[in-house]
Amino acid sequence: MASETEFTPDHSDRLTVLQLNNDSSKLLTASIDHRIAVYDIDRTNGTRKQLDLFTAHDAEIRDAKWFHPSTGTHFVTIANDLQLRIWSQDTYQAPMSGRRFRRIATLKSEQLVPFASVDTRTVGNNTYIVVIDRQGLLSLYEPTNPDEYNDWSLVDQLHVCSPTPGRGDHTSFRVRFDPNPFPLPFLSSVSEDQRQLTIAVTALNEVKLYRTTSDPDLIRSHVSLQQQPANLARGASRAMYLFEVLRIPHPPTQYQTSAGSLIRDIAFSPANIHGRDILAISSINGTVAVYEISLQAQASSSSTVKSSTSPAKQPQPHQSNLTSALNPPSSSQTTAQTAQSRSNHPFPYTHHATAISVLQDAHLDAWSVQWDPSGETLLSSGSDGTVKVWKRMLGGGGIGLGGFELVAEQAGEEESESEEGSVGSD
Repeated sequence: MASETEFTPDHSDRLTVLQLNNDSSKLLTASIDHRIAVYDIDRTNGTRKQLDLFTAHDAEIRDAKWFHPSTGTHFVTIANDLQLRIWSQDTYQAPMSGRRFRRIATLKSEQLVPFASVDTRTVGNNTYIVVIDRQGLLSLYEPTNPDEYNDWSLVDQLHVCSPTPGRGDHTSFRVRFDPNPFPLPFLSSVSEDQRQLTIAVTALNEVKLYRTTSDPDLIRSHVSLQQQPANLARGASRAMYLFEVLRIPHPPTQYQTSAGSLIRDIAFSPANIHGRDILAISSINGTVAVYEISLQAQASSSSTVKSSTSPAKQPQPHQSNLTSALNPPSSSQTTAQTAQSRSNHPFPYTHHATAISVLQDAHLDAWSVQWDPSGETLLSSGSDGTVKVWKRMLGGGGIGLGGFELVAEQAGEEESESEEGSVGSD
């Protein structure tokens, strides 16, 4: 293994975020002290040079993600001050001046609920931000002008849980874009949409997979008028809608324990070239599991498609517009109807999830998981103060197609906090 070097960021409190950009040329750290530090990395020898240290929010920073390097030097942050902020490097400002990175956009929480997780994705000339709050409200944004990031439009929004968790409930939500260059349906020759977005969301004790469609005819034929995206209702030339295509309970039933199964983190493997998506999941009971997601084309293009792991839905009686006007649905009913409509997607294929490896007791509380660029090595960290490296076994083993074995373990200072930081690369 490579030699270790100690890295001490210039923060006055516990780190909550450690993020590399896509080409590993820049490093970002964020802390409870409301500040962000940005470093330049020399990829030839790994040395770091600090660019700036500045106050980014008025509260604890919970997550941050870099934009793709092709868009310039931009990143997004969320904090407990109910704000999402987008930052851009100003090369006219001197390094370590506190003004090297300037805020160019701010999005506020509409429900006055703190954001929990954020991610970014660039497809061609289009950049997207997806964010979820602590009550499970998922929001997808895109810039009004693809060449500028100072104004953003809401593309779609939905609650991933029904009923919505209360403000005092213990929740854990994470959201991740599929980082692979092409979506699995396109690679499997069941779809011609190369720009389809795939989003994985942790919804308490299960993972939900969403895929988008930009076909306005499909949206109009499968979504009620009240639930159609606002930009489609305004007659925009392009709209986007999220459909739930898969639910994965975690951990599998035979591995569930009395400690509970609240999911902490998820991570897509960046290598779906073999015709399947690989998803790693970590949970509060210390279990780390790896799932394989495959597709199966339908013989008939039914308008209602359910994945093998989605619960069956009971048909709802038709309700006239007059009755709806006289008896408006409650917020809980609206959430339930939205969740139901999102699972009846129009795609001519079904999704199947198989647990290929379940690593029990990987940690006391498995905080985070992250893949290496090859998709063969998995890193996990937890409340026991260790980072573990898992390698795919060449001879198979575990459950299903292959297992993972522990190849390295690095012990660190054990955290006394009950919540984990976000460690990974974008």
